[in-house]
Amino acid sequence: MIPVELDGRPVVLVRHAGEFFAVQNNCSHKDFPLSEAGFDPRDEVLVCAWHGGCFDIRTGAAVVLPAVEPVETFPVRVSADGWVEIGLTGSLAR
Repeated sequence: MIPVELDGRPVVLVRHAGEFFAVQNNCSHKDFPLSEAGFDPRDEVLVCAWHGGCFDIRTGAAVVLPAVEPVETFPVRVSADGWVEIGLTGSLAR
């Protein structure tokens, strides 16, 4: 997992099974950085290190309490020249 800041927004980039996923880097329960979370590859969830809330890396859905609100996800692509690009508000940031 790699934490990045794009246009002032905290994002965590996750590579799993040959794919990249970008998720808001703040737990919706207590605003703890998800980049400090564990990752469960079987269930494809980030596990917040503070209270154990889990978030689906594909959809951002909160799937384990105490988290009930989803986190934002962002589209990701790898360009022809190998750059990982994360989409923010209609644009892609490198």
